Amino acid sequence: MALGLTVTACSSGSDEEAAHGQSVSEVCGGFAAEPVEASALGAIAGKDARLTSGGSEPDRVVSELRKAARTPQSGKQRMKGVPFCVLETAGNERNVLSITVREALAVPGNEGVKELATFYSTGRRASSSDLFASIYFRCRLAAPAHEIVLDAELERADENEADHAGIRDEQITLANAAARHVAARLGCADTGLVDGVPGKARP
Repeated sequence: MALGLTVTACSSGSDEEAAHGQSVSEVCGGFAAEPVEASALGAIAGKDARLTSGGSEPDRVVSELRKAARTPQSGKQRMKGVPFCVLETAGNERNVLSITVREALAVPGNEGVKELATFYSTGRRASSSDLFASIYFRCRLAAPAHEIVLDAELERADENEADHAGIRDEQITLANAAARHVAARLGCADTGLVDGVPGKARP
């Protein structure tokens, strides 16, 4: 599916960014600033691509998840994904990808996707398929907060025609980078998230 990214709020964009874009290492708070992550994003968006990230709300992601961690388990509902990073190419506004991070009620099993996805060793459950990647991980915060399960989801726009060998690894690398970025800002402990490119795992 192509991403339907009709966004009215642009909390992290600017006039200069809209006109000239940012490098892959700069967008969305620099979550992909490390060389291996910048390389993964460049492979998907295009070499030396300039990107815009209007509609991305990394600060709101952290704020909403802090509130979720303070909500008693009995009062929890499935949280709508907050747009951590929404990327388009500068100039032609071609959709590239979207990453959302939300609280999940539980870590799902693998049965529904194991024939379609590649699995990875990071967090509690990580998978990547043709246009989608997700990482479920636990986040333990100091009292009075509760341990919560978070889900970082990446959806790649099929209109960017980026299919190539290794793209599932690149997708999971970026989802993992976003998860680590949010976890660090929240102060999560015991996430199980790895550095760099997650290794493959058995489903």
